[in-house]
Amino acid sequence: MDGTRRTEALYAFTIPVFMRTLENVSKVLATAERHAKRHDIEPATLLSARLYPDMFSLLQQVRYLCFIPVDFAKNFTKAAAPRVGYDETSFADLKASIKKTIGYLRAIKPEALQARRSTLLPIFFDSSRGLQPEAHATRMTLPNFFFHAVVAFAILRHNGVPIGKADYLGPLNALPLKKTKK
Repeated sequence: MDGTRRTEALYAFTIPVFMRTLENVSKVLATAERHAKRHDIEPATLLSARLYPDMFSLLQQVRYLCFIPVDFAKNFTKAAAPRVGYDETSFADLKASIKKTIGYLRAIKPEALQARRSTLLPIFFDSSRGLQPEAHATRMTLPNFFFHAVVAFAILRHNGVPIGKADYLGPLNALPLKKTKK
């Protein structure tokens, strides 16, 4: 596969995937909010819920879901990255940060990734080390992003929020398969 096609593939399996997953998470958070209201659960109870004491809370998981794609995408634009993943304290804050993150990601174009395809992108927890964009996406960014998405989802399920795999995946817009004649 040539460099341009690889870059188009890199774009296709990162930027739109981040946006779609964040849209699904926003819908799941709205469901969680309704669930809390319906069952007289303080929103802070759900936002502070964890799967295990040494793991991040729901609030922190969703903060990372905003931070991770912005941290990746900022390498491909001159536009200032939005400050997301730091100060959110409520469902409304999280949903606003998700919306801001999606807006930022929408501005990233495939050509921007092509221009930086050989550049080393810093690793957020060790800025002295880096990976090329494709390796960064496949070894660091995507696995980390989906880890936090799954844990956020699991925290809500564990706390009784009525969501399932279809909520996590979102609408598939799948087309009917053509039946073959026997």
